Amino acid sequence: MAGNTKIRIRREIAHPRHVQFGQRLSEVDVPTGLSDYDSLFDEILDMLHIMQGKADSPVISPYLSLMEVATAYIARGFEIEMLILQMEHQGDHSLQKFRTGPLRSFIDAARKMVDLGSRRLSQETLLSEMRRDSGER
Repeated sequence: MAGNTKIRIRREIAHPRHVQFGQRLSEVDVPTGLSDYDSLFDEILDMLHIMQGKADSPVISPYLSLMEVATAYIARGFEIEMLILQMEHQGDHSLQKFRTGPLRSFIDAARKMVDLGSRRLSQETLLSEMRRDSGER
């Protein structure tokens, strides 16, 4: 009779809100468009403080927060750069020093944070696989 015993595996599927990622492509809200030099500087400084851990992250995830936030912020940095380049093409060079100074430094820092977030995610994946292989949960 032991050979005829059926084992039932019960699987629960969590509601999509319980997953580590959001329902939109990016759950990180960022401003749009351009403003004056001082406002743009404050914007990128606020984003830099979040990536440095000086302010709370808009994404709550032990594994994905740095990667998600830094990726959204670098995309915003590139958006700002693209809009400034468009202005310069049209003859307005009022934000050129912002583009070649603080914005370039911000994009470089955000790129490093994306890399760090990726390494952290890879490390957590490796540790998780090691725990699983050793029988831990």
